[in-house]
Amino acid sequence: MKRTRVGNVDVIALVDTIQAYPAAGVYPTAGDAIKGYSHYLDSEGRVALNFGCFALRDGSTTVLVDTGLGPESNGQLLAELDAAGVARESVSSVIFTHLHMDHTGWNLDRATGKPNFPNASYLVPRGDWDHFGAQNDQFFARDVAPLEALGRLDLIEGERVLTQACVALPTPGHTPAHTSVVISSAGERGIILGDVVLSPIDAEEPSLENSFDWNGGIAGETRRLMLDRLSGDGSLVGGSHLPAPGLGRFVRAGGRTAWKPL
Repeated sequence: MKRTRVGNVDVIALVDTIQAYPAAGVYPTAGDAIKGYSHYLDSEGRVALNFGCFALRDGSTTVLVDTGLGPESNGQLLAELDAAGVARESVSSVIFTHLHMDHTGWNLDRATGKPNFPNASYLVPRGDWDHFGAQNDQFFARDVAPLEALGRLDLIEGERVLTQACVALPTPGHTPAHTSVVISSAGERGIILGDVVLSPIDAEEPSLENSFDWNGGIAGETRRLMLDRLSGDGSLVGGSHLPAPGLGRFVRAGGRTAWKPL
């Protein structure tokens, strides 16, 4: 868990878990070029991916961005929230950057089926709701579909004001309706980027396809646009899978973009 601020907004990075994956599987078209990024890999050629979530406190309103992998992966999101002093009852809304299972795992209590965030509305990008609902996806059925029957589902499209300082922004490609959260407060800017960028490798080589993107062409274009924008304006960035705790900035150096951890 790490805490910082964007203007008057508290940004709390929460680490559910960290797992390492073979880089050749994450970037299947990279070939030998992946060796140029060996400084981001372990001795077995794996890239470590953080599974992070973010709590945004804007005055009396608390927004939780994503809910991690969940208890089956020994996830620590609930413990991280406790350590940060964020009561589950205080969460006003949960917004999903997208509906991959590693972002929805702590939605519901496995034993009771009740929401882990009892006073929150769950904000779901409509395009992802339609897409994953049509896939017969077991994790969608377990973690997301019950929200409708529980009366907690709020489908969102386009830009959506979340708090006085936080706005949901469509950033498609990783999934059909992937969404980021822009923070603007007291002259400072930040963004919770979700999976637009998976690892520091993507920051340096945004055209490199990864195996998790729904549409590589759209995802690559979104990635390039966001990297140009964020490296230019100095925004604080929270990335779901960037090295834990997932906070930092994109910077330009030597004609390339790089990830600079906070």
